[in-house]
Amino acid sequence: MLHLYFIRHGETDYNALRIVQGGGIDSDLNETGRSQSQLFFEKYKNEGFRKVYCSTLKRTFQTIQPFAENDFSVEKLSGLNELGWGTLEGQPFNEENHRKFVEINRQWSEGNLDAAFENGESPIQVWERANAGLQEIFSAHKNGNILICTHGRTLRIICSMLLGAGLAKMNEFGHDNTGLNLIIKEDSRFVAAKLNSLEHLNRL
Repeated sequence: MLHLYFIRHGETDYNALRIVQGGGIDSDLNETGRSQSQLFFEKYKNEGFRKVYCSTLKRTFQTIQPFAENDFSVEKLSGLNELGWGTLEGQPFNEENHRKFVEINRQWSEGNLDAAFENGESPIQVWERANAGLQEIFSAHKNGNILICTHGRTLRIICSMLLGAGLAKMNEFGHDNTGLNLIIKEDSRFVAAKLNSLEHLNRL
């Protein structure tokens, strides 16, 4: 069996200030995010991860950096990058932009999974590249524990597809900063053991 430890990156100032990030903004963790990262490491450092994967954006590598500094093998995969929010990236999450998010989420929940903001990506596009990255991981590892650090929307997309809910139901999956989703793969079957677990943050 393969145990997949999926986590979202730690907090950034964009998260704290409710500014749209997306795949086009390469932000750093803030102080809270670095604390979240360290607490995650302290709780899970003895899980015997065979490899650690992250996206090519700084905030995911910074989240798993304590593992890299303790001789864990780390690989960056662009397929794990965040969904591109297009023209909304860098914009405040104000009333107008909130309405835009509500509208596009309505379209996605109704099955229009090719919908995207201008110059952005659709859930279908993100799943195609994320799945390509996952297949690389599955080909390289048949069993053991693997840590994968990605982004909120991408994580929702991955969980909804691996667990059979489908992209239209991706919003049912929570995605707090450093929230852990432990998914067990046995042959072609995926089962969730933990979803958005934050037990490592009890001391924060």
